[in-house]
Amino acid sequence: MSETKDRENQAKGDAADHMATGGEIGKGYLTGPGLHEHPVDFHMVDGRCLHEGCIDMGSVEEVEAETRRVEQATDTLRSATPVSADGEAEGPDIQMGVGLPTGSSYLWTNGVVPYTVAADVPSQGRVSDAIQHIEDNTAIRFVERTSGNKHKYPNYIRIISNGEKGWSSSAIGMRGGRQDVRLSDKHSWPILVHELLHALGVYHEQSRSDRDQYVKIRWSNIPDGPPPEGEKDWTGNFQKKPGSVDYLDYDYGSIMHYGPKSAARDPSKPTIVPLKDGVTIGQRKGMSFGDRQTIALMYQRFFEGGYAGVWRAGSGPYALWVNASWSSFRSKWQQWSARGLRLHDIHVRRVGGKTRYSGVFRPGSGRHALWANVTWSSFRAKWKELSQQGLRLVDLHVHRAGGQNRYSGVFLAGSGGYGLWVDGSWNAFRNKWQEWTAQNLRLVDLHVHRVGGKNRYSGVFRGGSGGHGLWVNANWSSFLGKWKESSAQGLRLADLNLHRSGSSIRYSGAFLPGNDKHALWANVTYESLRAKWEELGQKGLRLVDFEIVNPESTSSAGADLADGFDAFENTASEAFGGLFGLPEAADESALPEVEELEGNDFEDGGGLMGLESKGGDTDGPSPSGAGDAVFQSAPEGEDAADGEGFGEIALGNSDSEATTEDALDHGGMVGVE
Repeated sequence: MSETKDRENQAKGDAADHMATGGEIGKGYLTGPGLHEHPVDFHMVDGRCLHEGCIDMGSVEEVEAETRRVEQATDTLRSATPVSADGEAEGPDIQMGVGLPTGSSYLWTNGVVPYTVAADVPSQGRVSDAIQHIEDNTAIRFVERTSGNKHKYPNYIRIISNGEKGWSSSAIGMRGGRQDVRLSDKHSWPILVHELLHALGVYHEQSRSDRDQYVKIRWSNIPDGPPPEGEKDWTGNFQKKPGSVDYLDYDYGSIMHYGPKSAARDPSKPTIVPLKDGVTIGQRKGMSFGDRQTIALMYQRFFEGGYAGVWRAGSGPYALWVNASWSSFRSKWQQWSARGLRLHDIHVRRVGGKTRYSGVFRPGSGRHALWANVTWSSFRAKWKELSQQGLRLVDLHVHRAGGQNRYSGVFLAGSGGYGLWVDGSWNAFRNKWQEWTAQNLRLVDLHVHRVGGKNRYSGVFRGGSGGHGLWVNANWSSFLGKWKESSAQGLRLADLNLHRSGSSIRYSGAFLPGNDKHALWANVTYESLRAKWEELGQKGLRLVDFEIVNPESTSSAGADLADGFDAFENTASEAFGGLFGLPEAADESALPEVEELEGNDFEDGGGLMGLESKGGDTDGPSPSGAGDAVFQSAPEGEDAADGEGFGEIALGNSDSEATTEDALDHGGMVGVE
């Protein structure tokens, strides 16, 4: 994004108070997006009714007409009935929230915002910079509306000049038809970002219903009228939205937050005081992590979800390559291996008839190997071969392709006891877990997938001691509860697995000893996970496990996805990569070139890479058969309870069960101190 020095200096002068001041005070109603007929104060400025200084409610005539309609209505809770793009009326749309709820009809369809820019807007680079900033940090995309595509985009924003006035403004959400975003000629691109976020459906941060827990409003320094000469009533600018649904935690650093002296009677004293030390409010430099998460959650229905990650304290370079073709992933694996990174976690899935690879890379050296997307016989043979060469399996992934299981594994140098239990029923897996626990082996990697309506469990075991836990096939609330409980007992989530069972998402995890900072973010969109990745990276946490659960199948098989599933063919099946955390060679963050494979590419991908030699120490088989790979096929009927939610084996206690009610809420990050 181009930012000249002049724009940087201008941004410093924008400050937080780019809001409109002065004007006669009126009372009206916010209707439609977010709030229904909620009474608010506004100021009449240049013929516009502005709530909170920059939320454009419409012209004076429009707001007065709407106020009369509301006050004369017998049903004051009646919502406005929006009109869809094809002209057919939609049903009532009851919604509340500081930002628009994720199901709102006032969100921009598919996260695409058509726009035009008036010819008299000066320094139009401000517009492209603001749009680029939002597109860089969210999944929202802007498309210029032209005479050739206007039939496709009846709803759009028009960015117009507000001259030398000191305020800019926007309506909240997609209002229908053309809606103007006013940009002062004095303002730089971050102010336009603020207004465009209003247009996307975001309110001011201090409008949250929980704001009094985080900031104190100094009402004594806010003009409240009847005003003396030259003073205006600004108390309406600090109205909360009762009953609102607040996204995530309060964000002092939001670009949508008022500044500390907004609308002050005495400009030397604050009107808003944070209740937390060391924070600042009212920045106008760009979107915060909280702003990015708000947009990601608001617009999540338009984008594929099911992304999850586990973080632990760490340092040094790190990287993530997501949803890439085999050729792209293999090239990145080789490139990063040469730069001192090692693949620690792999995820493989089929979407839209194509195989997609994702991986977590951490610092490392020495011999290593990857054997991907092969049959069980090929994988088992390679597992034994590499075991004899001093390599140990650290991560296993199983996916379904063409009606068969395909196996992928990550190998790093290691020694000592080890074991692999593949594709077993729950009863068989639990028994093996208990048996190998007694032999001082610990589960370090877990995978659960559905075949023929039954759960199949696979696990990687390494030598270990001390406390450990396993919580399997639970709903989100049950899993999150166990995660918190285990954290308090000195355990850390070492591996997470998500799989679909019918229409629900089930969570499974292996826990090992640890007292470091840690975090969990689960079942969100890619943009939400990317924002969390970058946020936690600045706090010294590193991703150690990455998961994607496939979209819900529309077939009767439920979660047993096979070739040809293309519900997200235009989005999720597109290869993309993400490079984060490597300080040098920033140009590698560009999307990889997609090289599609001929025919059924699930046959491709079996490859051994990274071994410096065929020699090396051989540890030989581990005692009690712990060095053997065992393929367990359960008899018919053995998994009768597999479809039910349970959360057994937690710290050696197997007498608790999770409820069968499934919560499809987004994940929450907890545990970061």
